[in-house]
Amino acid sequence: MDPSTEAIKLLEEVGIDSLPIIPRDICSQLHIEYVENPLKDLDGILLIDNDLQGMICVNSSITKNGRKNFTGAHEIGHLCLDALGSTMFSCPRSVIGSNSAKNLPEELRANEFAAELLMPKFIYQDLVDNHEPGWDNIKKLSEMSQTSDLATMIRYLNLTEESCALVVCENDKIAWYRKSKNFGLFIDMDSRFVSSGTPSFMALQGESPENSFESVNADNWVSGKQLNKYSEILEWSLPMNHYGQVLTLLYDEDGLGDIEDDDDSCLSPKDDVWVWEPPTFHKSKRKG
Repeated sequence: MDPSTEAIKLLEEVGIDSLPIIPRDICSQLHIEYVENPLKDLDGILLIDNDLQGMICVNSSITKNGRKNFTGAHEIGHLCLDALGSTMFSCPRSVIGSNSAKNLPEELRANEFAAELLMPKFIYQDLVDNHEPGWDNIKKLSEMSQTSDLATMIRYLNLTEESCALVVCENDKIAWYRKSKNFGLFIDMDSRFVSSGTPSFMALQGESPENSFESVNADNWVSGKQLNKYSEILEWSLPMNHYGQVLTLLYDEDGLGDIEDDDDSCLSPKDDVWVWEPPTFHKSKRKG
């Protein structure tokens, strides 16, 4: 089953066609028990009985409504997609909303379902098209859909024509990243430590970055055949102090990663034709 298709079918079944979409309300319509209780090391649990009826429990200690909504939608996704394969799903914070390749396929499917359920393309596409990249606009969209900044950013990347990427950093390392379809630069995951020449690194050390895009040397984050040591990319880093993460938005405003049909610029730096220069730690500020 395709997660996005199943999410749209569910919205049609319950007659929802406007934002915000609240999982608790969907559960009420479908007679799915929804509760919020303290959970240790988990954000959400789905229990499925012999009649394929579900009970969803969301961790009451989650302080952000956007996070609670995505967790509830994630568990509804398990019920719609995986009810025949298990009687229980226990979901820690690390898997809900995360696109890390370490996640199990069923968790990635539940995340895709949740994103489509809360931010359906038939509503969200126009909103994305009318908002340029930037955390200020992501926050506006997240308020409309009552979703977390992280979930909203990932959905934005899925739908936008802009060349941008999200890099999730924690413990001074890149944890995982997600790119828009037009972001043609290579993010090197072999060197996972965040460069000390970036606002993201400073945010990981507890300092407050600018609330705007800043120009940094592109090779602090990315590589590409068309880059040189003077190439710059825009970075806007958002500390998530409650989770110890920094969400870094990269914006290739100058089209450094534009790929022509006959271009091989999407090669990785491991290819023989690649010339890789060490990063230069230049930092300047550009207001968005």
